Amino acid sequence: MRRLAKFANKVAPGEERGEPTKDEINAKFLEVFPRCWVKILEEVKSGMIVTFIELGTYPAGGYQELVDHPEDFLAKTYGKKKIKVNFYDGENFVCTINFKVAGWTGHEGH
Repeated sequence: MRRLAKFANKVAPGEERGEPTKDEINAKFLEVFPRCWVKILEEVKSGMIVTFIELGTYPAGGYQELVDHPEDFLAKTYGKKKIKVNFYDGENFVCTINFKVAGWTGHEGH
């Protein structure tokens, strides 16, 4: 999102392109968000190795409950886990949001 926001700013030839503000990044995300589909992944740690198991995908417009009540939706749908929610615009990765769901505190015993 930072890159998309940065290159959305117009500059004169030879002028250096500045870094976008947080507000510009958020505005760019809100522009892209309606097109995004979501992939839900669980973080699983075995020894020092961290892997991610795909739990599900949702099409653009198909995850409003996740947006409205993310913790409740993830707990109800996937249980007590460390979850990564990845947003994609087509095949392009947009951003990720991490959750420790339903009181998740560590990998031990999970």
